[in-house]
Parts: sequence; C-alpha cells; structure tokens
Amino acid sequence: MKQSYLLILFLIFVSCGNDTQKIESKLKNQIDSLSYELEKVSSELKLLKERNEEAHKTTFENEEFNSFFWNFMTDSVFQKRRIKFPLKYITWKINSNGDVDLGGKIDTIQTSESKWKYDPFYFEMANERTQIYDNFQLKFRPSNERLLHWYGVETGGDAKYYFKGFNGKWFLTAKEQLGD
Repeated sequence: MKQSYLLILFLIFVSCGNDTQKIESKLKNQIDSLSYELEKVSSELKLLKERNEEAHKTTFENEEFNSFFWNFMTDSVFQKRRIKFPLKYITWKINSNGDVDLGGKIDTIQTSESKWKYDPFYFEMANERTQIYDNFQLKFRPSNERLLHWYGVETGGDAKYYFKGFNGKWFLTAKEQLGD
C-alpha cells in the first residue's frame, strides 16, 4: 500500500512538473511578447518626441516685432504699406437708424486701402508700452502670429489687432473692435 501511495505521489509530482514547465513556457512567451510590444511603443514614443522637438525648433525669419510695431504706430505711410488689404474688420452691426448696435449682432466687413484711416494705437496718450510675455525668459515662442489686445479700463474700449508674418515682414491681417 505504501508503494501505491508513493507511486501516486510520484505520478502527481511528474505531472505537476510537466504543468509547471508548460506554465513557465507560456509565461516566457507572454514576457517575450510584452517586451516586443514595449520596444515598439518605446520607439514610437521616441519618434514622436523627435517630431515634437523639430516642431518647436521651427523659427520664423521675421523682423523683430517690437521694432516693426514702433514704426507701424508712428509712421502712417509705413502703416498703410504693412496692412493686407482688404482688411477683415469685425465690429458691431449698424442698425437701421445708422447707429452702432452695441451688444447686438456682429458684422464682418472688408476695409479697403482707400478707406483706411491711420491708427496711432494710443501712441499720443501713452508714454510707454507694456509687453506681456508667455514665459519667464522674456522671449516669444516661435510663432508667425501676434495678437495685440487693447482693453480700456473704465472706458469700455476693446480692440484686437491680428498680425502675421509674410516673407520676413509683419503685416496687420485683421482687426476686431467690439468695445463700447
């Protein structure tokens, strides 16, 4: 009887050994498969990082914006040459009485070169200009666009000027005036 028990134990041990080998083999295959997938994801991530770094290295060979803007607000001839006409102009719609309908419907019109009036950008009222950056290094991120937003505290003024670089030079491409 002891021999039968020993034989049964031996058979159980051998069969468990085979199952253990099968489990080990399956686990090894799964680990190999996961390692392969991890390598694929890792290489894709590396490629995405390289593309992202290349996109941030993009530079725009435009003139320095502050110098351009100084000329733009102080020289009426220069200003007119640096506007892409017809200029997109977004403002309040004029009602049937010929009055501006503040808070009503918004209208988008095209301003031609002949109808443009010199805009000194509050130069006559301000002794200094404020520049707000989007980082602590006092540098703009590489971009071919600038947005100038004048907001009149207590006056209700609200104007946005959209500038874009073309062939190394800045141009005004749109204006939005939705203040009082």
